[in-house]
Amino acid sequence: MTRTSRKSAFTLIELLVVIAIIAILAAILFPVFAQAREKARQTSCLSNMKQVGLGMLMYVQDYDENYPRADYWLPTGTISPINPRATGGFALRINHYKWQAWVIPYIKNSQVFQCPSRTRDKAAWDVNGEYKGDGYAMNLAISGRPFIGGENPSFIGGTLAGIQAPADTMVFMELPNQVGFSYITSSSTVYPAALRESWAAYLMPTGVPQKSTAPHSDGFTLAYADGHAKYMNVRGFLNNCPTSAQYTMPACTFRTPAGSGAGFNVCPGSPANPTWVGSWPMWGLY
Repeated sequence: MTRTSRKSAFTLIELLVVIAIIAILAAILFPVFAQAREKARQTSCLSNMKQVGLGMLMYVQDYDENYPRADYWLPTGTISPINPRATGGFALRINHYKWQAWVIPYIKNSQVFQCPSRTRDKAAWDVNGEYKGDGYAMNLAISGRPFIGGENPSFIGGTLAGIQAPADTMVFMELPNQVGFSYITSSSTVYPAALRESWAAYLMPTGVPQKSTAPHSDGFTLAYADGHAKYMNVRGFLNNCPTSAQYTMPACTFRTPAGSGAGFNVCPGSPANPTWVGSWPMWGLY
């Protein structure tokens, strides 16, 4: 008698069980992979911010401890130091929208100005060579605000010597805008828009941190006046901002989405310089 061999095969139930197990494992592992990718981007972003902070510190040391504040046009025919292919009307304008031009000679790589977790405003980059939506913002309250026809000085004098706690005072923060929001008094002196209520409304309009403003695990990176950089979550950032009971500046309505609209990112002026209670070194308020 001849026996016929019978090939084994999965039943439909077994196949469905295997597929279900794979789907469950994928549902568990994919968020983990996404978190790992974002952690890698955060590390890269922190490295970028570190280089930006050190570049600015080297600039400051070379220019008698002065932060850059000038606002002028490069000569016609000059190649933009940020994006040589940009040909728009502002491509050669070196001001607080182009603070990278002061730092890039010390870094030699424009890619460090872009956060890998953010999306660039391609039109702004291609036309005017501006990092919008994807990079880091300079704290104009520390540097002073440039202005064609004159300059608005910083309340600390725009120098490293005016910063009492360099290791605690922020010079750059990760923000979709090119510059940090500033508060300008009627006397044209630049003070920080440090009000906690304003920042809470901007960073957490729905009560939770927004990916557009806090892309790294509900936080972002900052660079300090001594050259170091670190990550800070939104709530930690807010805790370093004075409340309306501690800072007399008016509440600011930051532009939403960030960087939209025309003009500077400034808050309304007031008849007198702001006053504050306590010490808020992140903003240079001692």
